[in-house]
Amino acid sequence: MQNENKKGFQVRDLIVTALLSVCALVIYILCAFLSFSPYTMLVVSPLWALLAAITYFLVAAKTKKPWALFIFCAVTGIYGFYPPMIICCIIAGIISALIAWKTGCTNGKTLTISYIIYMVLAAFSGTYIPFLFFSKQTLEQYAGMFGESYLGILQTLVSPITAIIMLIVVGLCAFIGAIIAKKLLKKHFQKAGMV
Repeated sequence: MQNENKKGFQVRDLIVTALLSVCALVIYILCAFLSFSPYTMLVVSPLWALLAAITYFLVAAKTKKPWALFIFCAVTGIYGFYPPMIICCIIAGIISALIAWKTGCTNGKTLTISYIIYMVLAAFSGTYIPFLFFSKQTLEQYAGMFGESYLGILQTLVSPITAIIMLIVVGLCAFIGAIIAKKLLKKHFQKAGMV
């Protein structure tokens, strides 16, 4: 861990972090297309947790800087300018940076833990807070965007129990995504000399 942070701030690390943050947001936008149906809308956050893991792990592997993980989480939280998402992603970024600062950016176990925390907080704030705490306004907004039949199905699906179950699913998908990301890093990126 001591050798990881010997080099100070480098612009290259900031650029890599910014580009991978944008990649994570593009993955999220592509996953968000699943919102065309209330049933598939529930899959958006778990799918993003599964697919975006490689971007998170690449930030850690390429920069080896705890602050880069903070920036990654904060930038992905700013998307949509939704205050609960921004706050939760900044909190997740602080937690990720502190864990990486303590254990190192190459520790696969602690990176997995910080990634799960980040994804659960992002899902809670971006997808489930609106339905748990602002359900009337959120449901009215969805009715305006997708119609009354969409709203009817959504009302039967949305509940605090559903939100809790989905957060557990997001955590599991983040865990699986982290395992896949670590294998990809070892198999492809390290062999190619990219990390």
